Amino acid sequence: MFDFLKKKALPADFFQGACDVHCHILPGVDDGFKNAEDSIQALKFLEEKGVRKMKLTPHFMKEFGENTKDAIVPLFEEFKNKVKGQCNIELQLAAEHMLDSGFPEHFKRGFLSLDKDKSLVLCETSYMMCDPKYSSMLYDVMLEGFTPVIAHPERYQYASKQQYERWKEKDYLFQLNLLSLTGAYGGPAMEKSHYMLQHKMYDFVGSDMHRLDNFRKFMPNLKLKTDEIDELHLLLENNSRLF
Repeated sequence: MFDFLKKKALPADFFQGACDVHCHILPGVDDGFKNAEDSIQALKFLEEKGVRKMKLTPHFMKEFGENTKDAIVPLFEEFKNKVKGQCNIELQLAAEHMLDSGFPEHFKRGFLSLDKDKSLVLCETSYMMCDPKYSSMLYDVMLEGFTPVIAHPERYQYASKQQYERWKEKDYLFQLNLLSLTGAYGGPAMEKSHYMLQHKMYDFVGSDMHRLDNFRKFMPNLKLKTDEIDELHLLLENNSRLF
């Protein structure tokens, strides 16, 4: 009678046809994968799970100042050529834009948008505290006709439920990190991720994969209620519309 309250693992075919909209698999450009061999191994693993399309979203932030639109595009094309014949996942390029002192320069150079209509910009802040000017940066994004997609909002330690509600009132979109639901990023992030998933506050879901080992380690721990699994299915459907 109360099966909907019981937590269970994801169905075996959960990732069949899935599209990932956030990962750091493009090798050698940030704190994600360091070489093409490991990246291709991860892609093969995901392909076996059923994943069919992926957005590669390298960090655009002050820490990786050499990452610019002009620099990343040829590196992405080079990596795609290496993947040919080894994996059939469709790869597309986007970026995760940090709202820091380097953001205005990326703003001027042009975004690597998250969607085919070039209207969505994946944004993040520092986990501990946000740049004092982050609100004005997001406002400028909106003024230019883009919609911010806030990456993994559950991980921001400074953010309260009231803050999330204010962001949603501004029509910002939210992207869930799948592993947040497992506790991979700590208890507070896990608690907030379940809360926002149950309250239908997310718009997309991504792996944010930096290393395959982490995915293999934490995914078996993922147990969800039926309504949470249903909501994740809806988020995957939203993902597919970005390609």
